[in-house]
Amino acid sequence: MTQTQFHHYIPRFILKTFADNFSLSNTEFITDASGPDLSGFKLGKPSKLRRKERPRYDINVYRVESHTTDPTDVSRAYGVKDMYRDVTEADCMKFEKLLAKHECTSAAFIRQIWNEEEDLSLTRTQLGDMKKFLVVMMYRSEHRRSQYFNQRFSFITEISVKKHMAHNKFPNAQTVWFENLKWIIEASVEDIVKEYQKAIMARAESERPAALLSPYQGPIHASELEDFGCLMTQTIACIWQAEAGSEFILSQGCFGAWEGGTGIWFHNFFIVSPRFAIVLVNRLYLADRIKKKPLWTSLFGDKLHVFPETDYKKGPPSKDFDLATHSAPEDVFKYKRIVVPKEDVYKVNAILLDDRHQFLTYKSNASMYKSLRYYDKVKKEMFHDCHDYSILRRKLFSDLNRTHPVDK
Repeated sequence: MTQTQFHHYIPRFILKTFADNFSLSNTEFITDASGPDLSGFKLGKPSKLRRKERPRYDINVYRVESHTTDPTDVSRAYGVKDMYRDVTEADCMKFEKLLAKHECTSAAFIRQIWNEEEDLSLTRTQLGDMKKFLVVMMYRSEHRRSQYFNQRFSFITEISVKKHMAHNKFPNAQTVWFENLKWIIEASVEDIVKEYQKAIMARAESERPAALLSPYQGPIHASELEDFGCLMTQTIACIWQAEAGSEFILSQGCFGAWEGGTGIWFHNFFIVSPRFAIVLVNRLYLADRIKKKPLWTSLFGDKLHVFPETDYKKGPPSKDFDLATHSAPEDVFKYKRIVVPKEDVYKVNAILLDDRHQFLTYKSNASMYKSLRYYDKVKKEMFHDCHDYSILRRKLFSDLNRTHPVDK
C-alpha cells in the first residue's frame, strides 16, 4: 500500500462524543473509518479546491501501562495502522466502502438516539445492516485481532481455527482472521444468516448434536460463525440511557463487551456516547430458557429490557409466528430509550474496567471516579482480573477536589 492507513475499530463519529468541544449542532457524520478526513472539501473546479477548516476533537485516553491520561486526537485513537497491510490499496478501499454503507445506516439511527428523537425506528433490513456493522467493528478490534496474531484462544476456538486452517491450507492463524474479516464485510446479511443456519444444522445432524463445536466447514470457521450468527439472529436490541449524573466509558473492548455466565452470554454492549449504549440481549435469556441454571444469572436483572413495537408489512402475524412466512424487509421496529440507574451504569463500566487492555477513555472525571470506586467495591466478588486503578482514582479525586468536593 502506498499510504499509511489508520482503521478505527470504534467509529470516529462515536469517539467525538467524548470530546469536550463536541456538539450535535456543529458535528457532521463522516463515513470514513480508515483514510484521511475529506469531508471538509467542497466540490468545485479542481484547481480551486480548498480545505475547509475543521475543529480538532481531543478525548481523554488513559494509558494503562504508564498510568497517564493524555488528550488524543480522535483521528488517531482506537484504531490500527494498515489493518489490510497485505491487500492492494484498491481492495482496501473496496472493503472500507462496503463497511461505510452499513456505517451510514448505523450512524443515522445513533444520531436519532443522541438527538433524543421520539421516533427511534429501523426497518428489518436496516436492523440487519446495523447488527452486521456492530459485529464487524467488534471483530476487527485490536483485541480480537491480537487473539489471532498471538494465538490466544479458548479451547473450543483453538480447535475450530486449526480445523479451518487445515481444511483451507492456510499458513497461520493471522490468515484465518483476515479471511474471516474479508468474508463478513463482503457477505450480505442474508448470506451470513444462511451459513449460520448451515452450521446449526451440521451440528444437529452430526453423531454428536450436543457437541460444543459444529462439524461445519465453510468460508469462516464454525466457532466464529456461530458467534456472529447468534448476535445477528438471536438478540433483541435495546437502547440504554445513563441516568443523569452518570456516564458510560470507552475501552478497547467496549464494542461488543459481554456479560454472562459460564458458557453463555446475556448482554453485549456497544457504547455509542457517554450517555447511550446499544445493548444486544440474548433472546434465550429474555425467554427464561437459561435463567433456571444457578450460574446463569445476569448482573442486571430483568428491568432493563423493552421489546420494540413491530409494524408488520404483511399485517399482524398469528400466534404461531413463522419468520419466513410473516416477516418482510419493510417491517418496522420502534424502539424506546431505557433509563439505566447509576449503579447499573457503573456495572457496565466495571465490566469494561475488568476487561481492560491498553486504553480507557472517559468524559466526566466525577463519573469515572465513581465508576472506579464501584469497581473497587465489587471486583473481588464479581470479577476475574481485579485490576488496580488506585493511581488513576487518586488523581481524579485530587482533580475533583480543586473544583468541588467528592464523597470519599
